[in-house]
Amino acid sequence: MMYEEKQHFDVFLENAIAINEHYSLLDTLKAIGSAISLVNLKGNLYPFGSFCNGFHGADSDLDCVFITDSQLDVQSILRKIRQGVKEYKKSNQTPLLRFDQLILYAKIPLIKIYDITNNVAIDLSINNINGVLNSKLLNEYSQMHPKIQQLGKLLKLWGKNQRLIVTGQLTSYAILLTLIHFLQCKYDVPFLSDVELTRDQLSSLEYFSVQPFFQLGSKPNLNKLDNTTLQQLLFEYFQYYEPYGEFEKKKICVSLHSQERQNKDNYKATLKIIDPIDPKSDPSKNIKNKCHRIQSHFLRAKELIGNFKKQFLYQLQNVKNVQDYQKSANGNYQYQFNQNRNKNRGKN
Repeated sequence: MMYEEKQHFDVFLENAIAINEHYSLLDTLKAIGSAISLVNLKGNLYPFGSFCNGFHGADSDLDCVFITDSQLDVQSILRKIRQGVKEYKKSNQTPLLRFDQLILYAKIPLIKIYDITNNVAIDLSINNINGVLNSKLLNEYSQMHPKIQQLGKLLKLWGKNQRLIVTGQLTSYAILLTLIHFLQCKYDVPFLSDVELTRDQLSSLEYFSVQPFFQLGSKPNLNKLDNTTLQQLLFEYFQYYEPYGEFEKKKICVSLHSQERQNKDNYKATLKIIDPIDPKSDPSKNIKNKCHRIQSHFLRAKELIGNFKKQFLYQLQNVKNVQDYQKSANGNYQYQFNQNRNKNRGKN
């Protein structure tokens, strides 16, 4: 009976990340390309992030990068793209685009655009090759096993509803790295970043701060994942990162490389992440003073999954709008969604 109950709970978790809507990424990219061409900028447009890394959710934004050899500085290029979006809007082409915001002096300057027709927010940066590479790496992991993709989507949904994945705190990218690190330690997921580089590849790294080489198309035999429920995997993930849990006691950092690296800052913070694409970067740096607060959320989530499954599902409801979750007399769970409340979501 206990196993059947876990199987039922897995169905509810899968429903929480089900996406019913169909969205054509190509339409939005063509529209942005048309806007850029109106101001005579030459280059190539690439999508990255959730739409490309295998962990796309119903509320995902579209990240894209414009790769160009223009002699203009990044801020000037972004201003020209703003002009192009405004001109494109005046032409009444579809999909309809709207300029939202310029963020010029962040670590990665970008322009925010909104696809009114498809109800999609777009973040466009310039020559940000790291975003394309880390999306490709995450996509490789997402394709190894269905449960890796499902776990990633659930953690993103949970993190957003708990206000942990917000600007200036934990990012979706960071939480996905913590998931893959956990699966590598516990469930035999391989280390795609550990590859033998050729002499030419090593030489090219002298000119770039990124590590763009990793294995492609790996199809490992992940029997442990086959024989484990989503409920158990989530429980163990939160247990691994909870206060004074295994991760903290091991005094290591999150790394997707097979060699465990000592976390020298462990006395200051319990989380340190090494970006597999740019090892000099730490995607968790914004939460150094908030680690224990985040870990307390992990501890609470573990307790809910173990003892109060209904309440854990409520933690997913802000995005999916759970209407009712109850156990019927025959022992089966019922999980219903209010489909109407999202009907006009995000319309302008």
